[in-house]
Amino acid sequence: MMIQKLIIEWLFRLRIKKNRLPVEGFKEIKHIVIIINLDENKTCDLEALIHSFQALGKKVQSIGVTLAGQSAEQATMKMVRKNDFSFFGKPKTTWIQQFFNMKSDYVLLIDRSNNYLLNHVAIHCKANCYIGYKSIPENELLTLQIAPLLENEHEDFLRYIKLIES
Repeated sequence: MMIQKLIIEWLFRLRIKKNRLPVEGFKEIKHIVIIINLDENKTCDLEALIHSFQALGKKVQSIGVTLAGQSAEQATMKMVRKNDFSFFGKPKTTWIQQFFNMKSDYVLLIDRSNNYLLNHVAIHCKANCYIGYKSIPENELLTLQIAPLLENEHEDFLRYIKLIES
């Protein structure tokens, strides 16, 4: 599976060069995808973040990504595992393929580790704005990097995202 990781990372680098789109302002966008790394300790209040976006009239979809086999979060959100992809990073399941065919406006990455599988899923969202944590090494995919305060992460994300103008 190490070779699968290398292939997916290489495909990501090729795709990232041709994937730059102009960023739309927050008021104009309709669809936000939140992709969360289930292998990390969760510090962001995902439910509060989703409800905040929905209260502002945005359609929100959340997806969990894990390199492990199973996760406790399983029942509450759609999940993606590395086994859901072929050797060359093609989705094996219909819902992932359908998800890749949808267009998202903003993608929010709840991931501090620059996870290759999470980036692979995110770049297929074809969003015009990718938002995530400021990290070292820097995630090349991100349009906006945020270093939120730990106790109110969801509020920091919301505040910065609402500031995006076209």
